[in-house]
Amino acid sequence: MAASLNRFKVSHCFVLVACLLLLAILCPGLSAQEAQTQEFPEIETYVGLTDRYRLMFMVSRTRDGDTVNSAQFGPNFDVNLRPILLRKLRTNDSEKMKLLTFRVGYRYLNNVGKPNENRVVLQLTSRFHLPWSLEMEERNRSDLRVIKGQFSWRYRNRVTVQRSFSIKSYSFAPFARGEIYYDSRHDSWDENTYSFGATFPVKKRFELQGYYERENATHGSPPHVNGIGVTLYMYFRRNPS
Repeated sequence: MAASLNRFKVSHCFVLVACLLLLAILCPGLSAQEAQTQEFPEIETYVGLTDRYRLMFMVSRTRDGDTVNSAQFGPNFDVNLRPILLRKLRTNDSEKMKLLTFRVGYRYLNNVGKPNENRVVLQLTSRFHLPWSLEMEERNRSDLRVIKGQFSWRYRNRVTVQRSFSIKSYSFAPFARGEIYYDSRHDSWDENTYSFGATFPVKKRFELQGYYERENATHGSPPHVNGIGVTLYMYFRRNPS
């Protein structure tokens, strides 16, 4: 009875967190566009189809579009291309145990006050063991963008270094990451970000990630943003027929 009550409380807690994040995503006007500090809530839901394939759907408020008030959502399809790694990270995300994964996805970005965007995402991620139980992840991503009928593309390279720590029976994984962007519209490397945070597994199907991110964009408005991000990850697996 007590275990059932605890599961009931945990599930309702995550429903509340998801609703609050969704509200923050869909109400970008709560923060002024001119502000230098922004909040970036995000929800990502994963559904494992097999050990090799899975689906992901995401919704977020982001500065990834042309304004800090952009909201984006869309589906993704992930393919694991290489064998499993030895488990060093303590995480609910099974894909982080793979050496190489590929993603193809679609994003629709609602840019407040500017034209909306349709985007195809192609992404290849590789992972490596480092000394001192560190794990490195390198993500190479291409964004194929259509804005007001005009096509452009952007290349992004992101490197993340992380490590798991345990306090008694509870584990968490601090990380540091940096990313650089090349934009075909300006023919230049015109944006970079760096961030620090931690991921906290909760039960077997949820993770919460909090982080600070600094964004510097030559053609951005504003050009410098201090972001506070919170991401809720939810993991499910299709029941075999």
